[in-house]
Amino acid sequence: MIGTEEGGCPECHGTGFVILEAGGRTRARPCPCRVPARGPAAGLDAFLDAARVPPRYRECEFQNYAAYGDRAQIQSLETARAVALRYADEYPLDERGLMLMGPPGVGKTHLAVGTLRRLLVDKGVAGLFCDVQDLLRQLQGTFDRQSGLTELDLLQPVLTTEVVVLDDMGGRQFSPWLEETLAHIVTIRYNERKATIVTTNYLDEPRDARAPTLRDRIGARVRSRLHEMCHLIRIEAQDFRQSVNLAEYHRVPEQNSRPKAGP
Repeated sequence: MIGTEEGGCPECHGTGFVILEAGGRTRARPCPCRVPARGPAAGLDAFLDAARVPPRYRECEFQNYAAYGDRAQIQSLETARAVALRYADEYPLDERGLMLMGPPGVGKTHLAVGTLRRLLVDKGVAGLFCDVQDLLRQLQGTFDRQSGLTELDLLQPVLTTEVVVLDDMGGRQFSPWLEETLAHIVTIRYNERKATIVTTNYLDEPRDARAPTLRDRIGARVRSRLHEMCHLIRIEAQDFRQSVNLAEYHRVPEQNSRPKAGP
């Protein structure tokens, strides 16, 4: 998420990123206050901290991405993993990013972080994890002059970091301000040829005709731009978390029904 430590470093002013100008282009790099110097003492956590990967997703990588369900679901999950892995291995040959689309709980964020992690560690790419809903909330908070942060402070890392994960696109109810904000982010990144990895729970053509589409949630302009700048990975599987909870629910009574051992 986009952090906002109080007080703050004089270099990044609490944003965690330093904005650099080179060759007429603007880029963001993790501030030294967040990234320890490379060397024996610098580990994976330092890179994940710099990219602001939340603790919940720190262990997400390609090796522990599980495929489950029936044959069709397993194939969909394994295909998604293979496409994301190939993208990470071949980066930066392809200027487009990825958009992982599917219902909640199928591992979209896992694959997005796994891709980001591979780029951070193996290729030294500057990356950033951004929870879209948290970013929008904080941008609205800049309207309060007491916040101490400006819209530019929050947006610059998202606009200029080489690879950015935009997690949970479409999670907030549509509004003209939301469309304008998202359009600004994706258009700048598209024009600057920066890779963007998007996850969303909303589909272009949901099975339930009454369900909102991704276009309904983010607007036609943003959806069209994402189509140009990202390869679509659609995952068709069931909610893994729901499946695990259901399995646990059925397992407990079974354990409790066992006859007690005699004295």
